[in-house]
Formats: sequence, C-alpha cells, structure tokens
Amino acid sequence: MAEYSASAEFLYKLVDLSDNSTAVYAGPCLLRGIHVVASLSAHDVVVDDDTTQIGGVPASAPIGSWFEFGDMRIETSLTVDPDDSATGTIAVVYKPFHDGGAGSGAGLP
Repeated sequence: MAEYSASAEFLYKLVDLSDNSTAVYAGPCLLRGIHVVASLSAHDVVVDDDTTQIGGVPASAPIGSWFEFGDMRIETSLTVDPDDSATGTIAVVYKPFHDGGAGSGAGLP
C-alpha cells in the first residue's frame, strides 16, 4: 500500500484519468501526495492549483507508486488535469483547511 501516514484529518479522492479534468477539492487545502491505484497510460498527469500547474505524476507510473507533495499548500482549488487520452486511476490525498478568524474551522499555523 501507499507510504503515507493515515491521518483522520486527511481525505482522499479517487480520480479516473479518462475524465478530461477533475476538481478534487474546490478550496484551499494541503496536498499530501498521490497514490497510483491503476497503472497510468503513457501520458503525464498534471496537478493544478486552479489553472496553475504545481506538479504532476509521470507517464506510465505503475500501480502502488507514491508521489509525495510534502503537504503543499493549494491556495484556490486542487485539480487533476490529465491528457485527453489518459487512462488509469489515482488517489489524491489532501487536507481541506480554512484560514480566518474564530469559527472558521481548522486553520494553519
């Protein structure tokens, strides 16, 4: 299985890469990493903060691969944007957060 620590605060979303673009989380969050669930086709998988590329997963990554993003802060929205012909499945591990005053939920230091 993946090499990330299980934490109740982190969530995951399975992303079918045959979809053109998938909004993983529509708000600020931390990106822990990506686990390959089903082998990827020969297409890179782009990871965006809104429309700005912040990283990716290389083409043909095998099942069980883990790509660490080190709790990267996503400012706007976390989106996976594979090539239109891509195939495979990934699990995106992230933690939503709210930055603000009292009652805003879990904030970041």
